[in-house]
Amino acid sequence: MISMASCSIRKHIPEDKMILKSNKIIIHSKDIDFDKSDISACLSQSANPNILGFMPATWVYYKTEDKSDKRLYKWINNTMGEKPVYYNDELREQSVSKIIKYLGDIGYFKSSVSNRIKNKRGIGKVYYEIHPSKPYIIDDITYAIKDTTVYRYVMEIADVLPVKKGDIYNAFLLDDERDIITEYLKNNGYYYFTQDYIFMEVDTNYSSRIAKINIRIDDATDPITAQPEKHKQYYINNIYIYPNGNINGRFMVDTVAYTFNLNKRLGYQTFNFVFRGDPKIRFKTFDNIIQLQSNNLYELRKVEQTYKALNNLKIFNLNNIDFEPVVTDHDSINLLNCNITLNRSKVNFYSLQLEGTNSSGDLGILGSFTYRNKNIFRGSEIFNISLRAGTQAQSVLDSEGNTNLFNTKEFGVEASIFFPQFVSPIKLRDFAKERQPRTTLTVGYNYQIRPIYTRQIALLTFGYNWMKNNQVQHILTPVTLNSVKVEPTPSFAQILEKETNQRIKDQYTSHLIFGLDYTYIFNNQDVRFLKDFFYFKANIQSSGNLISLLNNTSLVKTIDNYHEIFGIRYAQFARISLDFRYFKYIIGENQIATRFMIGAGIPYGNSNDMPFEKSFYAGGTNGMRGWAFRELGPGSFNNPQNLNIERIGDIQLEFNLEYRFPIHKFIKGAVFTDIGNIWTTRENETFVGGQFKFDTFYKQLAADAGIGLRLDFSFFLIRLDAATPIVNPAYPEGERWRLSKLQFRDFILNFGIGYPF
Repeated sequence: MISMASCSIRKHIPEDKMILKSNKIIIHSKDIDFDKSDISACLSQSANPNILGFMPATWVYYKTEDKSDKRLYKWINNTMGEKPVYYNDELREQSVSKIIKYLGDIGYFKSSVSNRIKNKRGIGKVYYEIHPSKPYIIDDITYAIKDTTVYRYVMEIADVLPVKKGDIYNAFLLDDERDIITEYLKNNGYYYFTQDYIFMEVDTNYSSRIAKINIRIDDATDPITAQPEKHKQYYINNIYIYPNGNINGRFMVDTVAYTFNLNKRLGYQTFNFVFRGDPKIRFKTFDNIIQLQSNNLYELRKVEQTYKALNNLKIFNLNNIDFEPVVTDHDSINLLNCNITLNRSKVNFYSLQLEGTNSSGDLGILGSFTYRNKNIFRGSEIFNISLRAGTQAQSVLDSEGNTNLFNTKEFGVEASIFFPQFVSPIKLRDFAKERQPRTTLTVGYNYQIRPIYTRQIALLTFGYNWMKNNQVQHILTPVTLNSVKVEPTPSFAQILEKETNQRIKDQYTSHLIFGLDYTYIFNNQDVRFLKDFFYFKANIQSSGNLISLLNNTSLVKTIDNYHEIFGIRYAQFARISLDFRYFKYIIGENQIATRFMIGAGIPYGNSNDMPFEKSFYAGGTNGMRGWAFRELGPGSFNNPQNLNIERIGDIQLEFNLEYRFPIHKFIKGAVFTDIGNIWTTRENETFVGGQFKFDTFYKQLAADAGIGLRLDFSFFLIRLDAATPIVNPAYPEGERWRLSKLQFRDFILNFGIGYPF
């Protein structure tokens, strides 16, 4: 197949051209401090994209190029084809020069690079052979700084600077050192200090292959006399806030001096608000937002903290902070006025949506209306309210044995308020400096009418969200209330009364979840670069512990050995889930994505089983893609009686491996496998064979394999995955490998928005 495709491409290649299939890098040394990916970044000419040696985009381009006068072929040529990359001798020479320069920048001076070309009938490869020299070692580091104050600051951070004696010389680390020194000085009042004052003087000795580094920092230059002078430290003078944007023209403006108490240690702070008309924002909103303080040294990090905090106020966008020097009679004090200009965004937002639904062949219609106000209390609080209503025709008999056309109805409302700070009686200014704190309150109500029952769902959550740094996020929800009240029809109630299957009965039993939820997220991804990154998410939930303290009071009643509050049995459980992900880039955008999930829920006290909505499941578009949603497990359960029950468990293990690669422009592909299952903590009459046991669980791990197609439009991604089970634990041992019995009908198609993980 590949050979035939190559022949098909060759006949289109001009006689004097060669298709560049690949660049091969060969390093003739094992004792080095760099790898092939570093060298690949130096190449001036990229090869044609290929998959397993085949160049599909190039092949499509050639096949449709001559027919581009037709609209269909022209569209295919522009969207799925890719103009071939022909080998360029000049770019090859540029690549060699760039490699040699890069090797010198990382200490391998006077390394040699040879290259050769392998041309097989118009399709070629370029081989770059690297012969690294012995690296230069830093032997000594000295400092030449005339300004004694600047010298003192540099010495304070000398131990944490990246360039160390005994390390291999690296010009990139010298640049990093200049950045660190500059940033540290800017955080200590040196507003006008730049990297241009710092010089890294390198003295090398070829025979001994050592390098001596001298860090020189020149004095500033007086703008009037042009004479050298010491660098100036600046203090913050007045802080001006413009809540309505720039003030232009001759119209009257208002200036209000707003003073508040920072704390006992820092004392009082004054902000000067300059505006025309109504500022439409409470001045108190900025108490914990503006991190700069009058009479304190200028600090770059506080400017950055203020920018982050202002971006958390969604009523404003395109904010700007600038400084201007203040002319004073005191040469010993250098002052800066701070001007904070805020640009208001649109306050109100409305949305109306109407969509058709299809659940297992049952058609319906769902409509929703959403209103959003981004300044509801004049403090950049975001208020959302959504109204939902829908109906569906379910092929289920009602209590009288009839099937009505629209026998399923749903009505719901949900409101939330987002506060851009911690709602707390305790002042948390110091805590809020870098953490972008947020508080969210959500209430909701949903009323569902089904042929055999009605269900009322009430929701209340109150929680906090904050960033420890750019990589770590905390989400604490101390109040989580979820009330589910189910009222079966009389006929269905009789059926449930006779039902011996507890799991089925629990699906139609009223219950109350009241507890707390905490989530920790670590993500070191840098979206600016194609760089390996790690993602970790841990979630802990509990319910019922506070309510259980009221068991001996009149608020809680005991019925059938279970405790109820407000006529509803409360759930009591603990749940933990861990999600590990690692993403590694191979070549360019080619990526290996991995995920490992483990979770466990333990019911206790007032609960025999985990609530349905807090249980684990397997199967669906974002997990075990070889099975439909909630149709895998638990354990080796095979549903011999064809029970109409969604499969849930108390324990989950899952591993996902996916290779992602670009095909052409916004079209991307993937091959993947998923391994995992769910289990119950104890033997259950509903899910026979579903109990987790240490000596058997590994035999019950399911596995699937599949391919995927993705349309990546940057702002959103459309995904289509096709997968089939290759190991199915529902079959008896010895029959669980299904590769030899694979049929086309076994494939499951999964449609999704965004990546599965």
